[in-house]
Amino acid sequence: MTLPMRHSSLHNLLLAQTNSFSGDNTLSFTDTLVRTAERIEGCAAAVVLGLDGITIERQIIDIDPALDVELMVTEFATLVRRAQRTASDTALGDMTEVVLATDRLTFLVRPITFEYFVMLALNPGANLGRARFELRKAQLEMETEFAL
Repeated sequence: MTLPMRHSSLHNLLLAQTNSFSGDNTLSFTDTLVRTAERIEGCAAAVVLGLDGITIERQIIDIDPALDVELMVTEFATLVRRAQRTASDTALGDMTEVVLATDRLTFLVRPITFEYFVMLALNPGANLGRARFELRKAQLEMETEFAL
């Protein structure tokens, strides 16, 4: 089963709006990501991306330069698509959060819409509870921005 990718025009609009920093019509993904990352000790990166793996906005804070952030983001999009499909196929409802812990980073993901999500990458020792709280706040703020 393939998930529909009907978001190309919305995706292009979001890219255009986040790349033009003039006036009140600009979306503040950058501001939201910066504020979120600043509130979480040990935050390595904060990213807004589409299910296609294309980054809308990202803030790299403190991540090992040997790690390929774009590759991680692209691969995570696949994981999120799979999680959404699994939740749906098993009648569990909508996916609300994904947490993946590895030796080098812990990832938190929350959907903004069905086709876009926000992700945090945390270094070892980061406060996971605080990160979950801040990510939820960022998600709610971005839901409003995506509704424009």
